[in-house]
Amino acid sequence: MNLNKNYLAVAIVAATLVGCGSDSDSNNDDTPVTGTPTFLECNTSGDQCVVTGTINEDFTMTADVQYVLDGLVRVGRGNTSFTAASDVTAAQADGVTLTIEPGTDVRGADDGVLIVTRGNKLMAEGTKDAPITFSSLTDENFDGLGEWGGVIIQGLAPQYGQGGTGACFADGPDDTTVYDETAVCNVQGEGGDGVGYYGGNIPADNSGVLKYVRIAEAGKVAGPNNEVNGLTLMGVGHGTTIDYVQVHNNLDDGIEWFGGTVNVTHVVLTGNDDDDIDFDTGYKGNIQFAIVRKNPDLTTPSGSNDPRGIEANSSDEEYVPETEGALANVTLVGAKVTAGQYGMRLRGALTTRIYNTAVVNWESCVRVDDAATGTDAGTIDSNVTLVNVIGDCAPDGFYTKRAADSEVGVVGAVAIDLTDAAALTDTTEYTVSSWEPVDNGSGFAFENTNYVGAVAPGTAAADAWWAGWVIDGSLDGIADQDAPETTFAE
Repeated sequence: MNLNKNYLAVAIVAATLVGCGSDSDSNNDDTPVTGTPTFLECNTSGDQCVVTGTINEDFTMTADVQYVLDGLVRVGRGNTSFTAASDVTAAQADGVTLTIEPGTDVRGADDGVLIVTRGNKLMAEGTKDAPITFSSLTDENFDGLGEWGGVIIQGLAPQYGQGGTGACFADGPDDTTVYDETAVCNVQGEGGDGVGYYGGNIPADNSGVLKYVRIAEAGKVAGPNNEVNGLTLMGVGHGTTIDYVQVHNNLDDGIEWFGGTVNVTHVVLTGNDDDDIDFDTGYKGNIQFAIVRKNPDLTTPSGSNDPRGIEANSSDEEYVPETEGALANVTLVGAKVTAGQYGMRLRGALTTRIYNTAVVNWESCVRVDDAATGTDAGTIDSNVTLVNVIGDCAPDGFYTKRAADSEVGVVGAVAIDLTDAAALTDTTEYTVSSWEPVDNGSGFAFENTNYVGAVAPGTAAADAWWAGWVIDGSLDGIADQDAPETTFAE
């Protein structure tokens, strides 16, 4: 195996992307006909319906109608404050399901947000040929940014408090391993006052299915440090299925996990203005097969955004040592917009294992920070393990760290800086002898791979797992993308 810049530019990315558009023209007939149920109001032709308020009964969105999210649209009432165990069981008993058919077009008005609250489900299962698409009401080309809110899923899985205060349902750290499905938990969600509460004590909680789903042009800012991500997962349990999801052109993060245990596979994160994969507050889960591509047409991010491929937090004021994530087969491709940023920033007293992953076109590939707990003058080392992680980053190279005593465990074949020719051989094998997923009770097992990146080298374009359903053009030219101080050779 000849590992050089051509290999990284071509073999890791592997295939020319073939997109699948699903645009629908907005219907301009503004003569409303009040629909049934009460949260729905449709035009006279019935091909466009506005959704408002609370979806309080089982409902199916069909592919022959364009749906417009107007304001905060809640699935169920589970984001209110729970005061007793009976509130938890009532939320589960009263739960409703929003089903979205393959090929359905859902648009967000300027203030549109979809919130799936605790005890309720979103069954959005598209297909490769007919993905479900969430996008802006005012944009037909998927090239907007922050034009509506996004999708928030709130579950009953645990979240852990800042400062090492333990699980939201517990009196303290000693109680965090005791699970009681009726335990009361209320964590205020990020994204505005109406987002309400999430969290609980059910690691296997099931919020439904997202499969072959595209979320574009979202990320409206609710206030300072209070943004809406493309897909926000708040206390979502591992009974939920999230597979084959794209978040495109989000003003804030692509996907952020706040606690919870949900595993995620096959994700495409393109053009997002802040971080792409972001987990914190005690997330315990696994991610495999992900491609991150920053916008090659931008030179600076919006506002105070600091775009990174992966950000994991448990440091300083956000010190949450329960945070643990394992990731495999990720390709992180930066651009000029990521000047001064890191492909991965792994902050604080968290546990992270990263396997068979490629990092290219960033200022530095990996940065690891220790955690200052705020309670003493010392620091706590991060527990970071890199297995078969290769990188081509400039000008700072592969790895930087904040504190002198920070340690990174480098296991197995390599953590390779591709500018170091002496480290490259034709016989390097990217086989992991022992994959170690996060044990969150789901039984998740990584798919064994012997290659670095999101897809096997040599994969035909039509056979790549992302081909045919991602937004058309969102991954075009990825192997030719320029970065600060470096360009891929052809």
